[in-house]
Formats: sequence, C-alpha cells, structure tokens
Amino acid sequence: MADPLSPADQTRIRELVSVFARIGEERMKDLGLYNPALQVEAVGFRQWQGWLAGILVTPWFMNFMLLPGPDTENLAGVEPGSRRRIDLPKGQVVFVVGEVEEVGPYLSHSIHSPMGQFSDHAGASTTAWAAVGPYFQEPGEEPQSGCGFGWGVNKGP
Repeated sequence: MADPLSPADQTRIRELVSVFARIGEERMKDLGLYNPALQVEAVGFRQWQGWLAGILVTPWFMNFMLLPGPDTENLAGVEPGSRRRIDLPKGQVVFVVGEVEEVGPYLSHSIHSPMGQFSDHAGASTTAWAAVGPYFQEPGEEPQSGCGFGWGVNKGP
C-alpha cells in the first residue's frame, strides 16, 4: 500500500488541479477538443521513487503525470516537448516534458486525448481510476484486492 501523502504533496496536487482548471477556463474551453461535460481531477496520486505520480483528468486530456521531487531528475531547463523513458513497475513508459509556470516542469504520458468519448465526468473519472493502478503493478502481478484508491478528493472548482 502506498504511503499517505504529506500535506505538502496534497497542496501540490491541489495546485496542479487549480492551475489546469484555470488553463481550461482561460485557454482551452473555446477549442473543439474541450469537453464541457468534464472537469479537472487528480486521480490516484502517490509517492513513487521520489516522484509524485498519478493521473490528471482534464476536459481536453487524461495523462499519467510525474511531478519531480527533491531526489528525482531535475527537469529545470529541460526543453519542453523532449521525451524521457522511465522504468515503471508495469514496464518502460515514454513521457513528454511539460512545464506550466505555477507548477514547474513535469513529465506526462497521454492516456486519452481529446476527451470526446466521455459523455460525463463520472465515466472519465472511473476510467482514470481503472488506469492508474496498473502503472504501479509489476507484469504478471495480480491486482491488489480492495479499492486501492489513493488521494482522490481533489476536483477543481
């Protein structure tokens, strides 16, 4: 079972949700790929090898995200759009470096984009919860019993 998130981690996740909710309102909502039935939600975030890892659901994408910690690769100054291969328990995953002023640099791996296939937020959220666990599951390992949900009470405004 994952360690509980620290108050600082919970604050980072709330800030991530808030920033992407604001990006949605200010820059994305008038674009065709924006699904107004959805909201921003952080799903299943946990500490993993120094990274803060989980899925970010937005009205325009669902990405597995890695936010760097003090003991992880320093992404400062790394060119946004460049790629990094990270070995996760499920296997190697290719991430794209992104950066948002208020969040700083991060790594993201697209799960769904655009989000038009989801008719409501509950469907998108359920899909994200189903997707997050396997990133931390060794190949051939049986899924853990119980809900296994991490910190998920973190929807945007």
